[in-house]
Amino acid sequence: MKIKIITFKTKLTDFDKKLVSFFILENCKNLQIIEIVGENLIFQSEFPISPRNSSKELLDKLTKIFPDKNIEIVSERDISLEEWKKMRIKSLTVGKFTFKPIFEKEEREENVIYLDTLVGAFGIDNHPTTILCLEMISNFVNSFKSAVDFGSGNGILSLSLAKISKSPIIAIEVFYNYCLEIKNNCRINNIDNIFIFNTDCMSFVKEVDILVANVPLSVFLDKTSGILNSKFNLGIFSGVKKQDKQKFVDLLENNHIAIDQMFEKEGWLGVLVRNNKKK
Repeated sequence: MKIKIITFKTKLTDFDKKLVSFFILENCKNLQIIEIVGENLIFQSEFPISPRNSSKELLDKLTKIFPDKNIEIVSERDISLEEWKKMRIKSLTVGKFTFKPIFEKEEREENVIYLDTLVGAFGIDNHPTTILCLEMISNFVNSFKSAVDFGSGNGILSLSLAKISKSPIIAIEVFYNYCLEIKNNCRINNIDNIFIFNTDCMSFVKEVDILVANVPLSVFLDKTSGILNSKFNLGIFSGVKKQDKQKFVDLLENNHIAIDQMFEKEGWLGVLVRNNKKK
C-alpha cells in the first residue's frame, strides 16, 4: 500500500466546513493548512492510493460537487506505508506514560505503550487536547472500577487507562476503521480489558467511575451523545477551544457538572469535572 500526499491551492474564502467535510468523507489523513499567500490558501492532505482514488478523479469530484470553488493541485508525491507511519507516529512521554511506534520496538519494555496506525485515527499526532487528557489521567487517576473513553480515535487514552487498572474500559468510537485501529493497538500491547463499541452515543452506559471525552464542543452540545447526561464520578474533558470557554462552562453548569480544575494548552481547554448527578 502507498499513500499519496497532495498539496492544493484555493481561495481563502473557499476553504470552509463543507470542503473540510468532503475531504474527511474521502478518507483523507492529516488535512492541514500549509500557508496563506494573499487571497490564496495552500493546504495538504494524504490519501491511500487505489484505482478509485487517483488525484484526477479526486479533482473531478471536487469540481463537480463545488463548481463555484477554484481548487487546483499544486503538487503530489507517493510514499510507502512505512514512510507514512514514520511521519505519523512519534515517541511521546507524558506524565507516567511513554508511547513508542511499534516499528521502534526491539524488545518489550514493560511501561511502554506501543502504537501502530492503519488509517491515521486521531490520537497519534501529539495534539494539545490529547496531551491535556494524558496529563489529567496521569495526575488524577489512580484507580477505578470502570471507565469510558468517548471518541477514542486510535485508543491512546483507553490504552493509558488500561495501564492504571485491569477494570473494564469501554472505548466508544463512531468511525468503524478507527475501531479496527483500537483493536490492533490493544493486540500489540496484550491488553484485553478494553471493550470497543462502534457508535456515537453512550446511552447504554448506566454508570461509570471515569469518563474521558476528547471531542469537539459540538459533540458535547449534542444531547444524543449522552456525555453530559451520564452518571460518573470523575470526568476528563477536552477538545474545546479557549475562545469557547464561557459557552462550555455554561453548558457544564446547566447540566449540574462541577468544574474541579481547568487547564489550557496552545489555545485548547482541558477540564477535570465532578458529576453532581451521581448518587
